[in-house]
Amino acid sequence: MQCPPEIAEIICEILRVGILRIRNLDSQDAKLCFFEADHLHNLPSLLMDYSQEKLDYYWYAERVSFQERLPAEQTQGFEPMWQPLGNHVTLPKKQAVAS
Repeated sequence: MQCPPEIAEIICEILRVGILRIRNLDSQDAKLCFFEADHLHNLPSLLMDYSQEKLDYYWYAERVSFQERLPAEQTQGFEPMWQPLGNHVTLPKKQAVAS
């Protein structure tokens, strides 16, 4: 299924910001680079083969894991994208993470 344009726009912005953040990291920040890449790596498949379950999984599992690994001040740059994306999440957390 094609990703709805309003969701694709948000996902592309998350990818753009995340890639810029990785590019700006110092070579000593390998662990932080890993966390950033781990947060982003499934988003292209969400764009190419969209499903509501994949979006819900990103929201409840991958996004939350990223937030838990880093201090809030290091993830807050994604909030302007996450807020509107949250409006498209439908499954309850328990169901989304189990699928």
